[in-house]
Amino acid sequence: MKLVLFTFDYELFLGERSGTPAHCILSPTDKLLGLFGRFGFKAIFFVDTTYLLRLEEVAARHPAAAADLEAIRDQLKTMVRQGHYIFPHLHPHWLDAVYLPESNEWSLKDTRYYALSSISAEQRQRLFDHSVQTLGRLAASVLPDYRLDAYRAGGWSIQPFEDFRPLFLRHGIVHEWSVIPGKYLYSDAHSFDFRHVPAIPVYRFDKDVCREDEQGPFREWTISCLPMTRRQRWLDFKFSGLLHRMGKITPLPGTTVSSTISKEGDALAPNGLVRLPASFERLNPYRLRKFRKAMRRISYYQFISHPKMLTPYDFKLVERLFRTLKKDKAVETDFRQGLQP
Repeated sequence: MKLVLFTFDYELFLGERSGTPAHCILSPTDKLLGLFGRFGFKAIFFVDTTYLLRLEEVAARHPAAAADLEAIRDQLKTMVRQGHYIFPHLHPHWLDAVYLPESNEWSLKDTRYYALSSISAEQRQRLFDHSVQTLGRLAASVLPDYRLDAYRAGGWSIQPFEDFRPLFLRHGIVHEWSVIPGKYLYSDAHSFDFRHVPAIPVYRFDKDVCREDEQGPFREWTISCLPMTRRQRWLDFKFSGLLHRMGKITPLPGTTVSSTISKEGDALAPNGLVRLPASFERLNPYRLRKFRKAMRRISYYQFISHPKMLTPYDFKLVERLFRTLKKDKAVETDFRQGLQP
């Protein structure tokens, strides 16, 4: 069996201008669900539940926000109904977000609460409780025995895990999806350090996401990367530049989080090698060919993408990728099937 997993962070932009739910979440996700339905593949959506909390707060006063909340709830139910997964994904700096009713957007300029570790233990528990309860109710209304047992940290900031461990145990979360092996970043908004992780894509752990523990209660599902030499990265850059000149790469409908990075890198990319997280975003034919080649050689591959980032051209290339994968009878896209002995 070859396990190919498609994961998405279901969220707005996290900077000064969030973009609207219609453009950043609802419309691109509808297109994704259509593609997955045509090819019979499964997806995992990590839902920004802190955004939903704030949306609930303003919905009573603003009709546009109320309509967004209802549309998002309906879409999440559709995901479960179609056999996909929805799990929590927290960005605590939504606590300081300001709603802009004139444009039906949000401003998230303040990043002091970007990482979950930046808020108190009481706040962490309250946000986690709300997240699990919100998604649990939605999923159970469609599938009563739905298991809400996975999580991805906002900004991949799953460290220190001691802040998460009691919450995982409290809510029965056993699957963790934040680690990108080799990558590390330190900034004034958030940090993560995955330089020293097991050399296997899926492993058990207990108190440290970077340390394997065969008896640990949790399982880490690592995000895959696409390695490129300097020359290959140059070719990839040239392809992307051509697409930009052709109008295939369109402007983003929002702004990304702004932070000052003090240190970042990739411990698994020595001697000029570059490793790009596997993603549907800003695809070009050259990178698509590299993905196809990589997936022929290995038995596990996990993509991480954001609906808000996908362009019409991305969808065309994703469809080509799906056509290729559909021909391989050994491909499995449901992560729970990967747990079978």
